[in-house]
Amino acid sequence: MSFSRIKVSENATAQLSTLKGRLKVTPNFICRMALCTSLEETGAPNPAQYDQEGQEFNRYTLTGEYDPLFSALVREKLAKDGLEIDEYFDEQYRAHLNRGIGTLFGRVKSMGDLVDLI
Repeated sequence: MSFSRIKVSENATAQLSTLKGRLKVTPNFICRMALCTSLEETGAPNPAQYDQEGQEFNRYTLTGEYDPLFSALVREKLAKDGLEIDEYFDEQYRAHLNRGIGTLFGRVKSMGDLVDLI
């Protein structure tokens, strides 16, 4: 169940770059927010919807000391969605990250928008 590298889609990479410019925060912070945003949405994202042609991250670099917390949140979401944790953890983690980046890209145009979202 442990995986250390995550590749987001080409589209998510471009959206991350734009969000970084808008917000002046690191992609790691944006990814943490994105993951939480997606986990809050109803239903599971479709992993096939997201290519793996974009930026690659070390998972621990994205989540830091909070990696066990983010992993637990993903596992809880998998259970709520009725998906087998061991089978779908990696692909759902990546899909939630991609979906969340897209959601933030659409909702957050400024730091004020991010503060409102929090």
